[in-house]
Amino acid sequence: MRTQRRARWSAATLIVAAAIALVSVASNAGEDRLQITSPESGIIVHPGDAVTISVSADYSLEKIALIGEHPLGVGVVIAGGAPGIIARGLGDLRPIQFTIKIPAGIETGAYHVTTIGKSSSGDVESEAVALQVEKSQPPVRIWSEPASIQFNRVGDQIPIRVLGAFGDGSNDEITRSLFTSYVSADPRIATVSRNGMVSALAAGKTTILVTSRTFHYSIPVQVQ
Repeated sequence: MRTQRRARWSAATLIVAAAIALVSVASNAGEDRLQITSPESGIIVHPGDAVTISVSADYSLEKIALIGEHPLGVGVVIAGGAPGIIARGLGDLRPIQFTIKIPAGIETGAYHVTTIGKSSSGDVESEAVALQVEKSQPPVRIWSEPASIQFNRVGDQIPIRVLGAFGDGSNDEITRSLFTSYVSADPRIATVSRNGMVSALAAGKTTILVTSRTFHYSIPVQVQ
């Protein structure tokens, strides 16, 4: 999971990491001396929000930065440290506060943020916290790509991409929304994962039912 998250860090992350001389993978992840204390992992945020993130950092740590998965980028220090993107640990009783902006055009889904810092004994990385990005309003219409699924053989997999039309005139992907769910009418023929990956198990026909906050959408599935 950590490896997958690292693959999505933005280019800004690399710039910051170089600036604070974090030249090796942090091996002290999860230590008490560097923690994100708020918000709780899984908090729902919306495009355009500015999210405040509090970090508890031991005095032994310096050059601390908050980094988010692409496209979140790098957090900015707003309290408990010098203004900018890098702070110094001030102890448990004096948390550092960062703010990170949720881009207006971001897709729904979970995006992780973590803090990294440097000490005399090596580099430290906190446990990551997930920010669940959701549109502020439910869609007025949903559909999928593809609209139907044809498998040529058992064992193949095809991902579903779910899109929604919203009252502000925008169309956005909601595949990874907390409010989007998937159910196979006949899991003996085909199954579907939480993220919309359909797997062919046996020859036959079935449907995948996609549910959003306000709508249902059926996807025909045939396995040869």
